[in-house]
Amino acid sequence: MTQVSLHHIALAYNGQHVLNDINLSIAPGEFCVFIGPSGCGKSSLLRLIAGLEPVGAGTLTIDGRTINDVAPAERHIAMVFQSYALYPHMTVYDNMAFGLTRQRLDKAEIERRVMEASRILQLDALLARKPGALSGGQRQRVAIGRAIVKKPKVFLFDEPLSNLDASLRAQTRLEIARLHRELNSASMIYVTHDQVEAMTLADKIVLLRPAAEVPGQSNVAQIGTPLELYHHPANLFAAGFIGTPAMNFFNASLTSVLQNGIATTLQGRACAAAVDGTDMVPGAALTLGIRPEHLVLGQGEWQAKIVHVEALGEHSYVHLRWSDEASMLVAKTQDDSLRVGQTVAFSLPAAALHAFRSDGVALRRLASN
Repeated sequence: MTQVSLHHIALAYNGQHVLNDINLSIAPGEFCVFIGPSGCGKSSLLRLIAGLEPVGAGTLTIDGRTINDVAPAERHIAMVFQSYALYPHMTVYDNMAFGLTRQRLDKAEIERRVMEASRILQLDALLARKPGALSGGQRQRVAIGRAIVKKPKVFLFDEPLSNLDASLRAQTRLEIARLHRELNSASMIYVTHDQVEAMTLADKIVLLRPAAEVPGQSNVAQIGTPLELYHHPANLFAAGFIGTPAMNFFNASLTSVLQNGIATTLQGRACAAAVDGTDMVPGAALTLGIRPEHLVLGQGEWQAKIVHVEALGEHSYVHLRWSDEASMLVAKTQDDSLRVGQTVAFSLPAAALHAFRSDGVALRRLASN
């Protein structure tokens, strides 16, 4: 069982920080997903763990052994890239066996490993085919199989599904989840820009933001389980990034601290939020946030005009504009009677609200989820 630890890791290109003060521990058998906007350093961090980028500062360890200067081939890792990079003239079997052949393993051991990997990935019937006769999803499974046969301590995935269409992504995502269950002794580190992949695959999510946005600070915005990041974002960045559509935000002012939350003034009206405001002082500026599925339409003290409706069958996303606000709001609803041009009342349940200080740090929510 393998643990990966990063202590004060930093990386810069031409003097520009890409990673700064990264502190992270990935437990044995854990599925850890790196996610964040373009330029946040998620692929660079993966490549640094793989040994393809130098460690600018800090310490990287696997199983307690410092590997800052250890060659990639000696780190006992296997990497699956965005492109399949299969040899077109070789069969599936030979593609999976190629690395083992170069290690000069005996034929019986190579066959045992390839057959085991093909069973796990359901490639048994395809071993004699060449990559040109495979679908995109099948080629990606072969690339994953090529990693499995190495029996690595750590699997690294760099956006492995981004070249697949939507249905194949969903199917292959399930296969990767099943693979993780079967190979629960190996840690997996996975880079993606897709929130669905992050939320459905991860035991732990590491949310990164561009280092240039937080100079001198760690560019790790939050680390936690998928539901922790969704229900309890640590800051405005995490709240705005996790969730599709994004969280709605409102400017408010703290009126008073209550036993069960805070009272605020929003658009000249009272608005309560179930958050811990112990260290706050009346008059402080706040940002309130609420996810689209928690904004209640059809009742409440505020009104907004519907400017667009995205009807998706199971539910609709209703885009609203306040009469005295330039910002847009989005509500998720199953009410299919709403139409563009209507004015609709809405409310903001206290238990569903998030609150953030002027520096972007979240106040602790008192709600159960």
